[in-house]
Amino acid sequence: MRFMSFRHPASRRSATTCERTWRTQLLLPGVVLSGMLALVAFAQNQTPPHPEKPIILPEANRPPDANEQMKMRESQNRKTNFDAANAVRLKQMVQASEMLETMAIALKAEVDKSNASAPSPEVLHKAETIERLARIVKERMKMTVGPS
Repeated sequence: MRFMSFRHPASRRSATTCERTWRTQLLLPGVVLSGMLALVAFAQNQTPPHPEKPIILPEANRPPDANEQMKMRESQNRKTNFDAANAVRLKQMVQASEMLETMAIALKAEVDKSNASAPSPEVLHKAETIERLARIVKERMKMTVGPS
């Protein structure tokens, strides 16, 4: 005698679930693998992120040639010479203005000391010397020399 099996409807579902699990175990890695291969192929077909040309042109970073270096040195030397000449000129102007001040104070004291209505020839000579020195100082102050 044969036994008839009466399966519960839930037992059929477990067989279907088992088949689905088996399909999932075989198909899911295949789908993932094909997706990864598609991404790799897409990534290889893209253009590189860096352009073939450099961002900074080589002309921008080239060192100066010998002529340009010589011109730069000459320019630097002229500026240094100009600064030195200005320092000497300033020192001379300070000395001349101090001498001018000393001579003017001495002349004033001499004029105040003498009560004569007409100045003596010595006082006139000192006044002319002071006047010449004042003009020289004034001309030196106007003189501006720049590096060329």
